[in-house]
Amino acid sequence: MYGWQADGVTLDLVHDPHPDGTFLSGPPLWAAFYSPSSSAAAAAGSSPAPADSEALARQLDSVGFDLCTSFRSSWYNDLIRSLGLATDEDHVGGTAFKLISLPDFGRGGDALAVLIGNSKAMWPIFLRWLCKQPNPDQIEDPVDDFADEAIRSAVASFAGSTKYDIFWAADYSPERLVDMNRVSLVSGMCYFSEEMFLSVHPTFGSWVAFRAVVVFDLPATHLGEAAPERLPSLLTAEEEAAARVAFAEAMRASSEVEMTPKGMPLHIAYKWAALRDCVGVGREHKYSNLQSEYHYTKDPDFLLRALKEEVHQV
Repeated sequence: MYGWQADGVTLDLVHDPHPDGTFLSGPPLWAAFYSPSSSAAAAAGSSPAPADSEALARQLDSVGFDLCTSFRSSWYNDLIRSLGLATDEDHVGGTAFKLISLPDFGRGGDALAVLIGNSKAMWPIFLRWLCKQPNPDQIEDPVDDFADEAIRSAVASFAGSTKYDIFWAADYSPERLVDMNRVSLVSGMCYFSEEMFLSVHPTFGSWVAFRAVVVFDLPATHLGEAAPERLPSLLTAEEEAAARVAFAEAMRASSEVEMTPKGMPLHIAYKWAALRDCVGVGREHKYSNLQSEYHYTKDPDFLLRALKEEVHQV
């Protein structure tokens, strides 16, 4: 075994494996240097480098989750602390509830977190997945099941041996409650109107859905300490005025029925969709009627019709 001298060119014999020290005598004629390949590192259970989160985004995009933004866990935690940890009074169920802070795995807030969502791109991929299920009509929450399966697979592949925690948008339990809209705001993914509970993406407009936040036991130092500047309003003055009217009408109608996370009556769904429709940017990415109707109502009849259309197209 040889080692470099101080000149960085000459090699010195450091260890001769032969018992009498004569086997490898004489000057070296060649040298080889070895470094572990990425596949070898993966086999050893190595952790991904923070910059490699782009690989996670590409894998998620391939299964329809085309929104993926990295952020520092402290950005969100600082925001909700400044808000007193409570969401608005008239959210789901009409009562206020507390938000949890994201974990940081003892990193003092410097933990890498990722917000995952989708545009309408998820819908046809989801329908093809659902067509392959043995009993699609017996799945209680098929979109959530599809998201769970696809996102968990991508995250596990990316993380390797790295610890992580997933918080789902569909999980309203007090100990797991994360405000996805405010994550989209503080991460720079979307503009968020506190007044109308409306998130607007620069490309997809209001036609986006948030699915999960994943926090990894990885540093987020490469993102910087301060959160990015928040996006300005993406609505024109006219659109904002129309949106306020639509929001007030949707709130009024919603107050007359019992609202739950499990879906809403169709006439209420149309009023919330009308609020989204006030936004001009990204209108070409609007959900299909069936996707929108199922998104709000969770009525399996709309999903069955969408499945029949998908089978017919195939």
